[in-house]
Amino acid sequence: MGSVRSRIPATARALFGHLAESRDPRVATMVLLRNEVESEIESMTERLFLSVERDLQRAREAGDLDPVPGAEDERARFDYDTRLVLPALLTLGRIHVMAGDVPLARIRRDVDREFVARGRETTRNVVRALLDGDMRDAINDDEYEDFETNLRPRERVAELAQESLWEGVESWFESDDTPAEVRAAYERAVELSERHQDEDEAFRDLLDRFHDSAAGSDERAAVVEAIREEYKFADADGADLFDAAADLPYFATQYARVGVLYEDMLNMYEADLDVDLGEGFKRAIVLLVVGAQIGLDDTDDYPEDRRTQLTPVTAELSVADDRSAGVERLRRIVNAYLDRADECVDDGDHLTRIAVEYVRQQSLDRIDRLDS
Repeated sequence: MGSVRSRIPATARALFGHLAESRDPRVATMVLLRNEVESEIESMTERLFLSVERDLQRAREAGDLDPVPGAEDERARFDYDTRLVLPALLTLGRIHVMAGDVPLARIRRDVDREFVARGRETTRNVVRALLDGDMRDAINDDEYEDFETNLRPRERVAELAQESLWEGVESWFESDDTPAEVRAAYERAVELSERHQDEDEAFRDLLDRFHDSAAGSDERAAVVEAIREEYKFADADGADLFDAAADLPYFATQYARVGVLYEDMLNMYEADLDVDLGEGFKRAIVLLVVGAQIGLDDTDDYPEDRRTQLTPVTAELSVADDRSAGVERLRRIVNAYLDRADECVDDGDHLTRIAVEYVRQQSLDRIDRLDS
């Protein structure tokens, strides 16, 4: 089935599947809006990286960095591979909808253009904060492969790039126009995420103990039970919006790992814009993010992680009786997250619903490859 599905791009499958289900003519308008906000996010990211490049160029001129061979005559170049921005894209799209600023309907006089402008500025600051946090985690884990540059040493480039972004985040927090609740939401996310980082060593130890134990031994059985109790079905902490999601496998650990970052990203939007984005939308975004983390990031990283890092993917494929059984469990887990996200989406929020289906199709494609 996977080979047949993969002949059609995931984007097309998500769109046509949603069109067939909804039969709502407004879907086409939302597709146009998605293209617009995607371009806005890309432009914001490019401008942020141009600012980073200027700081790196100054560091190079000061002798703190060297060009890679062959790039002696080039100015500093920098890029960073990230998948962080989909939730910000969906939130900016929601702001456009709330303001009445959508394709094919802008001739109306009641479009709140000031709200859209403020929403764009908040999005730029939120994207900067997300990139700063993601780079910080990569540096803490000594993972530098996503930092693309023509300067060296790459580790120092990464540190300077993260510092450049953080200066902008700090300026946002310190502005007289920024409510104190924005910083509070950011610090809550960082605190819970760092607590998870502290616990990560214990999770890595569980994986080591699993691989060091003999199949069928009492020690192996004890480790499998510990993975289930301490990792797969751990108690959720601080996930106040998600009582109904606590039964999902890996929810507590993945909420602390990535979910809280996006819940508080949405809280930052609400505080900065003095707006209610809606609990259903917030739940949908966080569940979508966790599903994508498992189905996309962790699945892609499985070859590198399989013996070094405990993730839902390494856990399921390690403890399963065979590869096919583990892959099938992963399909069910990712579908469970995305089904729950879809249930939370507001009626008429086609932008988020299409995104859920897009992540589903991409995830299933990748999970299928684990079984090939």
